[in-house]
Formats: sequence, structure tokens, C-alpha cells
Amino acid sequence: MNERSRVDKTSAEDKSIGFDYQYYYFLNELLNLKSGQTAGYEVLDDVHIERADGKTLLVQLKHTVQTNAQGNPINLTKLAPDFWKSISNWCKVIVDPADGRTAVVDQLAFLKNTSFLLASNKSDNARNSVLSSIAEFRNGAKPHAGFIAEIQALKAETKDETIQGYIDEFLNLDPRVSEAFLRNLSIGLGLDEIIARCKASILEKQIHPTRVDDVFQAVDSKLRANSFATVKAGGKISLSFEQFNLEYRRDFDRARSAGFVIRDLTPALPANLSDQTFIKQLVDIDYIAADDVETLTKFTTMRLHFRDNVEKWIQDGDITQSDVDALEQEADTYWDNSFLAGYPGRRPPPDGPAAVAAARGIVQELRKVKLPLASQDLPIRMSNGGFYELSDRPVMGWLHNWKDLYN
Repeated sequence: MNERSRVDKTSAEDKSIGFDYQYYYFLNELLNLKSGQTAGYEVLDDVHIERADGKTLLVQLKHTVQTNAQGNPINLTKLAPDFWKSISNWCKVIVDPADGRTAVVDQLAFLKNTSFLLASNKSDNARNSVLSSIAEFRNGAKPHAGFIAEIQALKAETKDETIQGYIDEFLNLDPRVSEAFLRNLSIGLGLDEIIARCKASILEKQIHPTRVDDVFQAVDSKLRANSFATVKAGGKISLSFEQFNLEYRRDFDRARSAGFVIRDLTPALPANLSDQTFIKQLVDIDYIAADDVETLTKFTTMRLHFRDNVEKWIQDGDITQSDVDALEQEADTYWDNSFLAGYPGRRPPPDGPAAVAAARGIVQELRKVKLPLASQDLPIRMSNGGFYELSDRPVMGWLHNWKDLYN
């Protein structure tokens, strides 16, 4: 029972990551399209590439979560079911009567414009006699008849009827068709870390290393959503170079811009929102209610959004601490001007209601301000977060006696 559970778990993991592997391979192909080319996902094959010269590459993708003693993906063996299943699938495509390819001449015409790639994260295996024989045939060291004889002998080595059936699909090809197929067949092994490959492709498009993740996340998220909508509408996932450029270019342009990228970071909120100094300051002037959890969460998120983005920009080298100091000085000037307007001569208000009214007026005035950072004006939402951050330390306040109350 336990052994069966482990098998089921491995199978489920293989299928799940296998789908992701196919998707990210497709994304990487999109990132590397040239003018006039088109990439498709689950249309003609797992992935396919239509080239400007009219030729098509069909790609079958195989992923494994199984590893060897060294922790690397297992080798592709000469009788691997996934290898021979791919070969069988392509053989069926070559002779497909539904596409009018029952005659050898039509099969050869199809192969003239079609090539095949089996891509996998499985490790290369020098002892795989099938791969070695394919290489020898392609470089002229082995005749086609000799290769066929080896495959016939290989078939006899297995008792697995399914694998035997896969091999028969290949052996049943006309010799001329079989030979053309082999010349158009490529095997790409060791294609692991597919997400890292996608990011490397983004980097090669003149994207700064600190912004590669931003582009990857934006394109990945949008492509997944667009793909879902396309399939739901009954369409097929296929994008030309021009379409991809039109739909996703802005994500690259934004990362290349001189300004810094404002990221939608997800901050960890404090356990008790009301314990924050800036919240206490706003509650004490009746600007927000202490039990209004929605507003407390919103304002806290704005504060942390400002703080975390600034820390990320400093870390990435987009800004310096001097830039942050300049922003805080500017914020202090805005605050000081508003404070003087609310409390002329810095004199205390005559009574409590007047004090609250003056304090609310200061907050309301500052919530309209766009703070400048390194020659770029921050959006209002982030600027509000900046004032909340500064009043949380606190280096500014709203009531006349804020220093006595909150320091």
C-alpha cells in the first residue's frame, strides 16, 4: 500500500511539473522568436515553431522528477517508453491519412518541410546505443539498413508489447521515409532549469539583471491569463513574433526605462494594526476609526509598499541613500509648510476641536502631494505611504503636541 502511494505521488508530480515544463519551454521559444516566425503550444505538437521559410519544427517535451545517485535527472535509456512513444507519435503524423499522406511521395513532401525535436531534462547517456546509432547514421558512418537492423534487434530485447508497438510504427515506415525522418530528427537532453533559461533569454534582450525577474513575472502572468482566455474561447495558443512583440513589448520597455520599477510587493502585516504609531496619530484626530480594519489594512499596506520598494531600489542600485534623504527632506518641507498653515506661528490651537480640525487639514493637504525620488515623482498612493512611514517613526505628526504624545 505504501509503495503504491509513492508511485502514485511520483506520477502526479511528474504530470504536474511536466505541464509546467512544456509551458515554460514554450515561453522561452516565444522570447527567442525571430521576425516571421510563430510559436504554438499544444497545437501541432507539445510546442511547434513555424519558420519564415515555411518549414516547421515539431517539439515533444519529456520531463522527469526521477534522479540518479548523484542527484541528476536519470538518463534516457534505449528502451525508454517516452522516447519511443514520441517516435511513434511522429510516425503516425507522417503517414496520417486525415492529412492526405498515405502515399510515400506525400510523406516525403511533408518531411521536406518538417523537422522533429525531442527535448528532455533527462541526462545524456553515452551508452544509449539508439542515440549513438542515430548520430552515426546522420554523419554517414552507418547505412540506413544497418540502423534498421539494430532497431529490429532492439525490439526483440523487450517483452513490453507497448514499446514493441511504438517501435513497429517506426519500422513500418517506407525506407525512404524512415531515412528522411531520421535526418530531420534531433534529440536535446539535459534541458533542465527551464525557468532560468527563460530569464537568461530576457537578460539577452538588454534588460538589466535587477529587472529580469520583473519582466519574467509580468510576461509569465499575462501569458498564462491570455492562454486561459484563448482556450476558453475555443481558440488555439499560437503567437507570431509580431503578435508577441505587440502584446508584451511594453513589459520590456518599462524595465528598460530610466525610472525605477514600482513592484506590487506583498508585505507581511503587523499582528496588531492599531499598535502602529502612524495609525494612532490618525485615530487620535478622528481621521480613521480604530475598528475600521479595512482602512487600517489599506493604509498599512501603503506604508509597507513604500518602505519595501525603497529598500529594494537601494539594494538593486536604482537609487542611493542620498536620494532617500533628499525625499525625506522634501517631505519634511511639505509637512512643515502645512503645519505652519495649520498652526500659525506654531502657536497651540485654542481648544480641542480646533486642534483636531487643524491636524486633519494637514493630513488632507499632504495626501495630495507627489513625493519626488531621484527625479521621478512617486504616485499618490506610494507618496501617501511615504508620509505614513515618516509619521510612524515618528519624525512628523499632526497634532500640535505630537512630539510629546508619540515620541
